[in-house]
Amino acid sequence: MGNIMNDFGKLNPTDEFGFTNDPSYLTAVSLFRDSAVADGWSIEPTYPNHESQERACRLRRDGFVMQVLTRSRDKEWQKYAYETHVSAWGPDGLALKLTSPYTWEQFQSALNTCNYCGKTGVQTQRVGFAGRCCDKCLPSIQKKLEYPGWTD
Repeated sequence: MGNIMNDFGKLNPTDEFGFTNDPSYLTAVSLFRDSAVADGWSIEPTYPNHESQERACRLRRDGFVMQVLTRSRDKEWQKYAYETHVSAWGPDGLALKLTSPYTWEQFQSALNTCNYCGKTGVQTQRVGFAGRCCDKCLPSIQKKLEYPGWTD
């Protein structure tokens, strides 16, 4: 199959909105989505009246949810060629940090992985709105994210 990975298996570009001109992100995210569907995830378009599920979709399996963007530029004036992103949450509603390629085991182990320090096999808990954090990181991450008025 060859190496289609970008930047060490990262699914999401460094731009927080998923904008990039690097086609390897589109390839990696599309393959991730297609592998999940082949592994039994249900798929539906996020915006059924406006966009195909190949561009924006929601996937579900056993309480896990993913939102996936695989958009290519459709207007010549747009600055970026692609908008790609994978966001995922566990059955507990907390965010998961994922890498490419897709594996079902990755989702299961991500439930016990701190999204801040990367430690695996630990009890995790909510921090901020949907962050997943270990006990050791919790105080510093709470201080950073849960400042007075953070929910306003």
